[in-house]
Amino acid sequence: MNSYEKITSNAIQLIRPGQFKSVQIKHQLEENDVVVEPYLVSVCHADLRYFTGQRRQSALDEKLPMALFHEGIGKVKVSGNKKFEKGDRVVIVPSIPGYVLNNIDRDKCCEHCRNGGDPNYCTNGVFLGSGYDGLAQSKLVISGSNLVKIPDEIKDEFAILSELISVSLYAINQINLEELSNEKVAVFGDGPVGYLTAVTLHYIFGVSKERLLVFGADPLKITEFEDFATTNLVHDYNFEQVNGVKTIFECTGGRFSSSAINQAIDLIDRQGTLILMGVTEELVPINTRDVLEKGIRLIGSSRSTTKEFEQLIDAFKNEEYRNALQALIPDNSYHVRKPDDLKYAMNKASEHTSWRKIYIGLEW
Repeated sequence: MNSYEKITSNAIQLIRPGQFKSVQIKHQLEENDVVVEPYLVSVCHADLRYFTGQRRQSALDEKLPMALFHEGIGKVKVSGNKKFEKGDRVVIVPSIPGYVLNNIDRDKCCEHCRNGGDPNYCTNGVFLGSGYDGLAQSKLVISGSNLVKIPDEIKDEFAILSELISVSLYAINQINLEELSNEKVAVFGDGPVGYLTAVTLHYIFGVSKERLLVFGADPLKITEFEDFATTNLVHDYNFEQVNGVKTIFECTGGRFSSSAINQAIDLIDRQGTLILMGVTEELVPINTRDVLEKGIRLIGSSRSTTKEFEQLIDAFKNEEYRNALQALIPDNSYHVRKPDDLKYAMNKASEHTSWRKIYIGLEW
């Protein structure tokens, strides 16, 4: 592969909230790069916040125009990496450290990377669909280290969930496995992130139904968790009367972040770990007095690495795990060929009230 070769990609960029435009993007191939044609993407709330203009204006001004989407799969068209061949189906890992992006040694990247820090937090890194063109393009040029091959036996409808689940898996991987094996674990949030976190805790890490507590506000949604977790509605629960919860995952986000975080602070044991995964655009007031008094450790987590994607591709072979994931898989998908098609699909996604995912087939 010629490292100076240029690749032209047809893209559909969001140029301002609610408006898409067809453009061409020029990519340069480097050593280890792979040319991937994305053909199926899943809509994330982050995509919708850009499309509906719910991001802060300063963020919109900084990041647009941009091709959306970071949850997706594609087919290899050209490969400069010996692990991949033309025609391979691959899951795309959207978090790209600066040293991978710029094809340099890690010790020549930012201070964080030079000191051995987590690549998710590289100060020179980019994230597809967040200020850097995402998967709504015909030819994505990306390092082979940001791809994971999908085995023939894993269907697209499961493989495309990898990015969303990987965020939960990365957060869980931050916890001492002994705590997960012996203590109670709680999840706040009855939406997709909460569901996938709870499902992963149960089916991959073996947290039993009796030790896995899930808290939600919607009586209908919370029933989806009943096969593998002990479910509770937040409205009538006395959080201060329960002991033995050492680890909590907050997956609520939005306007309910504050109440969920403070309820978690009431529930958690002293020196417990509270992992914050819910995203909100607003500042969130929390009970810092009890954070200090209990010695609670707060961890923010919203991304993942190739390691988690590889773990998941293996986990998808578990039939019980796949059956649990069916609750998020839609009955059909939208098909996009031009900007108006994508605008239609995103408008429908913004009206979507179910927490089944929205899948979009890209036809170039």
